[in-house]
Amino acid sequence: MQEKVRPSKPRPAATTRWRYRVGRERAAIGQFADAIERDLAAAGIAEPVRQSLATVLDELLANVVMHAQAARGPVHVHLRRRKGELIVRLRYCAAAFDPTAIAAAQLPATLEAARPGGVGIAMVRAMTREFAHRYRRGENHLRVRVAV
Repeated sequence: MQEKVRPSKPRPAATTRWRYRVGRERAAIGQFADAIERDLAAAGIAEPVRQSLATVLDELLANVVMHAQAARGPVHVHLRRRKGELIVRLRYCAAAFDPTAIAAAQLPATLEAARPGGVGIAMVRAMTREFAHRYRRGENHLRVRVAV
């Protein structure tokens, strides 16, 4: 049985913390995007912030689903609102991989020279205040911060 998105128990309207478990398949990422959109809209987070965060998380989750080596279990996503920003932590079991160590992508000079892929991590860096990684006890931990 494959695990989809499983949000935590609902909290009061003033929620500033959310937890999700996202299955490691593409369909689960879409379900997660719907859940986080609903939860953040209900919490009064502005639409441009929600869209930016959705783009960042879609990229990071897609990278786990498509590229993580020796991955097992769901991706745990913890989100909290604090002092004018959203802080997101992703945790998943897989071989160590630090996406923050990837060199900045060279942008093509023309549209004809553009090739698919390779700019997602650059996009994450551009859309976040912080993009950090650590590997501990068989788990990759990613942390991003986005201004509210």
